[in-house]
Amino acid sequence: MNENIYTRNMGEEYDTIFRQCVSLNTELHKLVPLAKQMHLLSSNAVSSAARAGSEGDAFRVLTQDIQLLGDDVSNCIDDTQKIIGEIVLLASNLARLFSSYVTFGEVLSHFEDDESMITSPNFFAKGQKKIAGDLRDNNNQLSRSLGMLINLLSPVSTLVKKGEYLAVCSSVEAASSGEYGVSFEAVSSMLRELVSQLGQQSAKQSSLLRDLSEAMEKQQINMRNLLYAR
Repeated sequence: MNENIYTRNMGEEYDTIFRQCVSLNTELHKLVPLAKQMHLLSSNAVSSAARAGSEGDAFRVLTQDIQLLGDDVSNCIDDTQKIIGEIVLLASNLARLFSSYVTFGEVLSHFEDDESMITSPNFFAKGQKKIAGDLRDNNNQLSRSLGMLINLLSPVSTLVKKGEYLAVCSSVEAASSGEYGVSFEAVSSMLRELVSQLGQQSAKQSSLLRDLSEAMEKQQINMRNLLYAR
């Protein structure tokens, strides 16, 4: 493949990776209001159990598990929000750095090593070498950050299953709680809805993250091939 076409394709791929990171950032931010709703739900569950007095003892045990579930979901979401901003910034830097790398190369290709020139071609060669190092560093850092994000999101599937189990238990308790069963069932229904949303969003985010990781792995290989070919 012609080098100009090769580098142009690589530049387009870095732009695509940046857009993928922005899309992932958007999807992850959708989890923030979900975490707030989980906390609100746990508060409602505690209130429902308190109103039921001794008849709500069994349900009160479930509310503790619901609160813990909400805390786990919130902690997971908070951690992902911290790292996704760094990922978007790294992807933006990579697209910018590669554009600079190509520009230095194009300028360098138009000059011969002529000592009479005001600006020596060595200046551009050193500049391009510096950018190549920055590209390697940013590539590696972005790959590490994506790996960290994958690890942070991995507990979500377990949290979804735990939430589904708690929703079933809450519904069973509601059925045997007489007049207080209505409020208990309301908690159960809301829990099922929130857990369902969490599962759907998690699946979409995992798909985006998988595609992004594959694109980065391919791009790292392309970058190594490009640098070693010089």
